[in-house]
Amino acid sequence: MNRPKSSTNSKQVQTFISDSINDYMAARVLLLSGLLQQGAVLGSTSIEKACKAILAFYGDESRGHLKKAHWNAVKNFDKNLWARLKPDFLELNRKAYSLRYSDDLPADFNIVIAQREYLAELDHTIISLVQGFGFRIDIANQGTKFTQLIANKDSRLFTENYVLNQQSKSELIYSKPQQIYELRHVPLFGPVEVLYSSSKPAKQALFTRPGNVFRPEGATHNYELSHYPIPPVNDD
Repeated sequence: MNRPKSSTNSKQVQTFISDSINDYMAARVLLLSGLLQQGAVLGSTSIEKACKAILAFYGDESRGHLKKAHWNAVKNFDKNLWARLKPDFLELNRKAYSLRYSDDLPADFNIVIAQREYLAELDHTIISLVQGFGFRIDIANQGTKFTQLIANKDSRLFTENYVLNQQSKSELIYSKPQQIYELRHVPLFGPVEVLYSSSKPAKQALFTRPGNVFRPEGATHNYELSHYPIPPVNDD
């Protein structure tokens, strides 16, 4: 990337990046604590602010919460960066922001958040966006908030971070069971939520996979889940 068009743009970029990292760190703590709904909301705002930093870098802006206009701007400004991002993960995060108020969700709203899968992709996404500004992982003397966290080996950043720990993504995701949060807004009942654990990959690969899918009468279970739940332990 070239230099921002003005010192004002530079300040906006720095502010957006700083706010993005703050939300990203908070999202990681929440996700690792099992608070998937809250973690995804902050994950969404961290991506939004990183995208707005790129817009500000080029003297542009797009107000509002994470939307296609934000990631389309990334696509237009830096195609190499865009090639590293997953549009379905961005779409998942666009929807995740609505989880702030579950009583205000539209009919048939549906979302699935898989704890370790989501965390791994959030790490990849935010670090890719931050690196786009030249804040390299291996350079800790630039004095940015992100590089200071790296230099200090901050556990909130490094714990279960496959990018910084140079692990395999799939190894990180499936090295232990992960929690799965599914929500579907059913017109007659309102939000129907399910939280369970799974140690296997999802039935569908996309981050926008359906969850809590209603099955016709007579099925073994009323709703089809997105992952394979770990069977309960029989104490007998």
